Amino acid sequence: MNPRTLVAAGLGLLVGCGGGQDGAASSEDAAPSLVTADQGQQLAWVDRSGSVIGTVGPRMNSILDPSISPDGDRVAVRGREHEGDRDYLWILEGRTADRLTTNHGFERHMIWSPDGARIAYSIQDEGGVSNLFVRPADGSGGDAPLVVSEEIHKWYPSWSPDASTVVFHTNDPESGARDLWYVDVESGETHVLVDDPGIQALARVSPDGRFVAYQSDHEGTMDIYVTAFPPSPARWRISDGGGTWPKWSDDELFYWSGNTLMAVGFSTDGGFQPEGPLELFTGAVAGMGADNLMTSYNPEYDVSADGTRFVVTQRISPSPAGS
Repeated sequence: MNPRTLVAAGLGLLVGCGGGQDGAASSEDAAPSLVTADQGQQLAWVDRSGSVIGTVGPRMNSILDPSISPDGDRVAVRGREHEGDRDYLWILEGRTADRLTTNHGFERHMIWSPDGARIAYSIQDEGGVSNLFVRPADGSGGDAPLVVSEEIHKWYPSWSPDASTVVFHTNDPESGARDLWYVDVESGETHVLVDDPGIQALARVSPDGRFVAYQSDHEGTMDIYVTAFPPSPARWRISDGGGTWPKWSDDELFYWSGNTLMAVGFSTDGGFQPEGPLELFTGAVAGMGADNLMTSYNPEYDVSADGTRFVVTQRISPSPAGS
């Protein structure tokens, strides 16, 4: 078994732990142990009605930021084995979870490149700001800097279809301001995409690369918007009365309105033309929690390219004593 692999095993998870890539001691240098089945979260596949059609990976204490691989077989997540651990980049496939990195910082907001060869994600060292890096998806090599600077966080990368550009949002630790930027992957040059008043965050580039969906509160409530790419003053408001966590399939845009997942068809003739939103299912039905209003900056779902299935983070209640 891979020394950095979790495996779903009957009533618990068998955990193997290995040392860091650089040979330095780390919290992973402990002996293998058995993790009980009261781990708090499970990643599950659901269909468009919210019905569970399978699970992926073992239960973990926390699972956030899931990103489905282009081949649809694996899911990159921000995972935590035990309460109190740091969040790291894991690859979930079948019943296993493999930790891809040996960093000591907090790892978040992972996303596959369009060809599945690389993963972009953020690393935040203790006391520092979050920066963006790229790593081979097979675990070989190390982290290549994508956007690294002081004083301001860089979060939530999203690749263009040709992998030449990555869109992300910044976060000023002092003011709380969040704006959309993008970086040329080859040159490292960064530019502003959207810096409207208020918060702009959690951007996703459309499959054709012509549009970017994001959430913003610049009109008072947090709603979903689409802008053109390359940058343009054009803005299309998609949700009405609240929206978070936008994601694209090949021909639909998805977002959450409170506890309900919405789907929006669209056409792109003469700009972006959204259709009326359609309710798909609630977080309660999918096992994500009835009181989960999807308001954090760490999405708990992703959608397949064809829009027929989703991965969601389910909350698992501890088993009653003696059960």
